[in-house]
Amino acid sequence: MEKAAVTAVCWVPKGKINMRRPEADGGDEEELRDAAQHLAASSTGPTSIQKATGVATAITEGLEEFDLDNYDEDEDNQDDMQFFSVLKADGELARDKDEWLQGNPDSESEADIDDIKPEDQVFVAVSCEEDSCQLEVFVYEEEEGSMYVHHDVMLSAYPLCVEWLSSAGEAGEGSFGAVGLIDHTIQLWDLEEMEPMEPVRALGTAKKQKGKAGKKKKGAVSGLGAAGMAKAHDGPVLCLHGSAFNRSVLASGSADETLKVWDVAENKCVHMYAHHENKVQCARWHPTEQAVLLSAAFDRRLALLDVRQPNQAAYADLPSEAESAIWSRHSPFECLVSVDNGGVACYDVRKIVGKEQGMRLWTLMAHDVACTVVQDAPTKNLLITAGLDGHAKIWNTASAPSLAMSKDLKAGPLFACQSSPEAPGLVCFGGKCPVMWDLSSEQLLVDAFGFGGAQAA
Repeated sequence: MEKAAVTAVCWVPKGKINMRRPEADGGDEEELRDAAQHLAASSTGPTSIQKATGVATAITEGLEEFDLDNYDEDEDNQDDMQFFSVLKADGELARDKDEWLQGNPDSESEADIDDIKPEDQVFVAVSCEEDSCQLEVFVYEEEEGSMYVHHDVMLSAYPLCVEWLSSAGEAGEGSFGAVGLIDHTIQLWDLEEMEPMEPVRALGTAKKQKGKAGKKKKGAVSGLGAAGMAKAHDGPVLCLHGSAFNRSVLASGSADETLKVWDVAENKCVHMYAHHENKVQCARWHPTEQAVLLSAAFDRRLALLDVRQPNQAAYADLPSEAESAIWSRHSPFECLVSVDNGGVACYDVRKIVGKEQGMRLWTLMAHDVACTVVQDAPTKNLLITAGLDGHAKIWNTASAPSLAMSKDLKAGPLFACQSSPEAPGLVCFGGKCPVMWDLSSEQLLVDAFGFGGAQAA
């Protein structure tokens, strides 16, 4: 379905999502069996009921003309008694579960939706349509090259970013989607719930106020955004990134020009940094150095932080306002930033910290308009960019960056992109709809980077 914008996407690690469905205890089926058993027990007719209770005597006074004691003997009533016999037989059948029937036949959601299997490729996307915003859990079927929405969550405000977490404090271990919203909040949603009514946690939010009496609207969060309530930031939340070392640690950047580090388990902001002078567009934890955090902002600066030393940020100038930033997974001393003039710049972080010359290793003009995303992949020397021109481009960075392939994804301006950490050629994009591009299906790219379909499984 075409949307106004898919603003962010995020992969869920394989095997990290186990669905919990409403009415999974089979309550409806048990009630049906109890009702059938009750009807079967009642099939002996009014006479047995009269003997079982003295109240029945008073109730049946004045009904002598119907001769209820001999009701079973009346030939005219044999057809009626056959009805009770059928009920009794059906009741016995209802107590026996059909061995060929899978799941709960009374649950509409369970009947229509398959379980997510450990080997499934799963990603989440946040988007906005004309009158609603949502977080959607997608399953991508590699063999068929297709994807579908497994379930979704209605959001209370426009979503700007999303991150996967495996821990959410009181909710314990599981699979959670952290969503940064335009209303300054960060909401944590349980991805294993089919129909959650509210997030399991809202970071920086005080105890929720009680809503008005009556049933809550799906996705509505009582108390969030109410007057006097604390929020995660004082501006829209533009970026989120979870630590690879502790999935309960989350970094967030905001239009309020601050960068914050959260202890999700305690719902507590443990550090706040104000080293930027404009909107903080990007925040990324280093993949191997636990305390190192990268940020980039609209003030045209890239910053490196050791969170243990909050007042000692190191800076590098950017060619333009920041759009996205990543650490290179193959060169741990390098980071890359895309900017709104269409460029991408690569930096040597050792030279940034040492304030040396030559900290910018190379600059690439990737797009004619804003380059909204830069991403690398498990395959070495492969770089992906996407922009507001709707094109996704693959670059070979073995020496100087060179264009390997460009493709119009037919999804309008592209706002998001993430490569699968478990399938070298699988890349998900967000435009007017989610788009999956399997790079291993392109022979030109297979020849250039050496991966094949078998490696992308």
